[in-house]
Amino acid sequence: MKKNGRIRKNSEYQRVFAQGSSTATKALVLYQLPNTGNINRTGFIVSKKIGNAVTRNRIRRLLREAYRLYAADLVQGRDLVFIARTRAANFDYQQAATAMKQILKKGGLFSVKSN
Repeated sequence: MKKNGRIRKNSEYQRVFAQGSSTATKALVLYQLPNTGNINRTGFIVSKKIGNAVTRNRIRRLLREAYRLYAADLVQGRDLVFIARTRAANFDYQQAATAMKQILKKGGLFSVKSN
């Protein structure tokens, strides 16, 4: 069974936005909603305001990798949508990992054993 899934459909994103709770930092916004499975499903949104396609895809890849770094330490059974703010446009890997840890901690997603 897959450890982590992805949110792909617009209706799934809309459900997380409408029913979920949000947490924000200066670089990222996180929406979370409990799901029926026992895995976390993730979605990453990077607006056209942040830059061209190359920049947006680079940020998306950085954020996915930063999430992967902490995925094993998280509470399972959530739909998570990460929205990059303009500050994320100039991130390197270390900054992305730090921002991801910060937003996950603020959202209360780390399981007790990892802290």
